[in-house]
Amino acid sequence: MFKIIVLVSSIFLASCATVAPIVNSNSPINIYGVNTLPPQNGDWVVIAASGYQSSLGSKGLNKNESHVVNVSIFKLPSLDSDKKLLEYIVSSRASTPDTGRFENRENTENLSSLNGAVCVKYHSISTDTNAKIQGGNASMVYESIGYNCQHPKKNTVGVNIEYSSRYFEDTGYSTLQNDSDAFFNGIKFTEF
Repeated sequence: MFKIIVLVSSIFLASCATVAPIVNSNSPINIYGVNTLPPQNGDWVVIAASGYQSSLGSKGLNKNESHVVNVSIFKLPSLDSDKKLLEYIVSSRASTPDTGRFENRENTENLSSLNGAVCVKYHSISTDTNAKIQGGNASMVYESIGYNCQHPKKNTVGVNIEYSSRYFEDTGYSTLQNDSDAFFNGIKFTEF
């Protein structure tokens, strides 16, 4: 469900990051019902911005590697238990079309909380067997850590917060957990 947004963002970042302005690390990201500061590590550029979504991208350690953060809202059905939220999110994430491009390696989804919201936290690692890079295609690792939350002020609004990285197998991203945690800790759920 959310992997497509990040893939388009990664392709855009690889081709356009040199002309996009760098985001001020003190300028908040604001969408309806959510605000936060951008990641405080590295130089980030705006990929998408609206009242419903904000996506920022940063170059990775090596050429064609990238990091993307996404904060977006989506419609949730009325769910009357945490267990139903978990079932709904797991089902929604599993409904992403199987294009044959991604080989899943690992995926965990668990009930969690984030700054006052009930959420499903996920961590996924897959191999992108046909990653679009400058100069052609390659096999790369796509790793994402994120939350799908039920907004604490309006339970029919979902909030997706994701920090992802696309890197070559031999590079890795050893600080992804720490970098994503630092970003997630700054999330604030606000009135609409």
